[in-house]
Amino acid sequence: MWSTIKFLGTLFISFTAMIGALGAENPFPLFAVAWGVWIIYILSLRAKRKEELDKERLIREILDKL
Repeated sequence: MWSTIKFLGTLFISFTAMIGALGAENPFPLFAVAWGVWIIYILSLRAKRKEELDKERLIREILDKL
């Protein structure tokens, strides 16, 4: 659920930035915002996946010792 909210927030922010870039005199800062939001979103997903893998590895180690 939380990842869906983060995705929709990222989508809204990047869409708004891209629409704003259409009428801006200098659109590059808005392009940077749009791409930066997506980069932050992807990095946050990777960090969460790494934590899940660490937990799985710990569980496997515990079960192997039994």
